[in-house]
Amino acid sequence: MIDYAAGPGVYHPRLHPPVNFHSFAAVTGGAFCDSVDQVLAGRRFGHCLVLLRRRLKPCLDAVQKLKAEGFTVWVSWKECSTFQIAAQLEDPRLWDLYAEILSLCDALVSPTLVPPPIPPRIDEPHLLGIPTPYPVDLPDWDFSCHPAERRGIFIGTRELFAASRNHVAALTTALRVARRTGAHVTVINSDKARGRRMLEAIGNGIPADRFRIIDCRLPYNEYLRQISWHRVVFQLDRGGVPGQVAGDTLLCRSVCVGGNSAIEQIAYPNESYPTLAEADAEIHLEALLSDDAAYRSAIEASQQRAHRLLSFATVAQQIRELMLAPVPARAEE
Repeated sequence: MIDYAAGPGVYHPRLHPPVNFHSFAAVTGGAFCDSVDQVLAGRRFGHCLVLLRRRLKPCLDAVQKLKAEGFTVWVSWKECSTFQIAAQLEDPRLWDLYAEILSLCDALVSPTLVPPPIPPRIDEPHLLGIPTPYPVDLPDWDFSCHPAERRGIFIGTRELFAASRNHVAALTTALRVARRTGAHVTVINSDKARGRRMLEAIGNGIPADRFRIIDCRLPYNEYLRQISWHRVVFQLDRGGVPGQVAGDTLLCRSVCVGGNSAIEQIAYPNESYPTLAEADAEIHLEALLSDDAAYRSAIEASQQRAHRLLSFATVAQQIRELMLAPVPARAEE
């Protein structure tokens, strides 16, 4: 269990940072638990968010136990993009379990802009659209460096062979920009030898000083440091995910371009898809790399939106209000 009773604190290598679903616990002074027993210990909580996975039977058991103990139970898919949820529900036997979970819970939480599918056999549950918050309002989570120290393009996606990530398209676009502008491109290889071979094939002919491959997963603070040293974070992810890459970019006070996650569309509407079409991505990248005024303006605008809509203070207040609000009654059978 990771307890955030004292808030998100400062970065520590042995503690999960307050991002993704951990941010919901951190922003409410709650805890991220691995079992119902941990939730029940001490009974500090009255609300619980249960994360759904492909193995839905243990999730249903958890919801049933928590409801029997008098908890208000919200549920959300842990892997919650449209493609990920569809893949997790490929087994038709899971739909009965999913329907039973939704019939028992008090609300279904979606941190994406596309609501999860609802089995038509049941009344539609109370749907809560809550973006994953980022501590942009907390000085201890400012990982920025001076803009004058930033160079090049950092590729935000890592799953080279996941179709929804459009990783190859993002990388080839960035390398074309690098050839014209002299900027360098950095990419993280999370696919071992297979990924290294593919990346080297794609980057064939690009000077070594313009294409850097990182062959290991980095500690979170080092990963953020890599982002902060780059002028732009670029991806063409079309998965409709919550948006950790964009959230991490906000913590580095930089600009995230090209994806369609919830955080991107909220904080970077002019730089995200569909406002920014793929055909215009190269032009936009070159402008941000070369135009200091446009770059500063994009950072200022994204930080203002993030403080207003995604900060810990804002989302904490939103969650408090939702916790106190009466749950709409379901239609009678």
